Amino acid sequence: MGFGTSTIKYILFFFNFAFALSGLALLALGLVTRYYSTKTEELANKASGDAAGMAALAFIIIGGAVFVVSFFGCCGAIRESHCMITMYAMFLLAFFLLEAATGVFLYVNRGQVESITRKSLNTVFEDYSNKSESRAFVDEIQHDFHCCGVDGPNYWTERNAAALPHTCCHEDGGQGTTCSKAQAWQDGCLQKSIDLVKDKSGMLFKIITGIAGGELIGIIFALCLASSIRNEERRQGYA
Repeated sequence: MGFGTSTIKYILFFFNFAFALSGLALLALGLVTRYYSTKTEELANKASGDAAGMAALAFIIIGGAVFVVSFFGCCGAIRESHCMITMYAMFLLAFFLLEAATGVFLYVNRGQVESITRKSLNTVFEDYSNKSESRAFVDEIQHDFHCCGVDGPNYWTERNAAALPHTCCHEDGGQGTTCSKAQAWQDGCLQKSIDLVKDKSGMLFKIITGIAGGELIGIIFALCLASSIRNEERRQGYA
């Protein structure tokens, strides 16, 4: 085995080892985000139609796939298997293209986050007086997000509400109390929810971009190693 092949082999091995650890970290992040979110994050997720839940599921799937494929790449590098290394490069290329397509799709449809969140919030807020579960959700999101109505206190006054819900107040007096517009939070719950979801989406986009960049480097090293192994096999065949 030549010096070049040996060098690429160990570079690819350690690269894949680090990549496998990043896959485990991404898997853990997905699990934590999906099953151990804070109360505020859960409320924003409900308001956005489970956007954060879907993102967490993507973390879990991508993280698990990255770990498995990286382990496959480590084995191929150590065994100097041209077939395994080539398959590894093809898997990485498929993941890279899938992530690139997902990133483009999310970017093109980024405006849908607001429309979906607005539709979900409007539905729940309109049922405030009719459904106990809607009332509980609205009270929670207004209290925890320090917001009032979908777009602000005017949301309630425009609907001829006798008074604003107690959870709109800076000083929440509890069930059965109300407050005036001057005493209420002025921010709407829609923008608060959208901002939190966009922060999560931005983090997902950065992580996917980083993984895609790593995969591109892995593809280059894998193809170089596969080519070097094939050339070494040919030289031995001619000897």
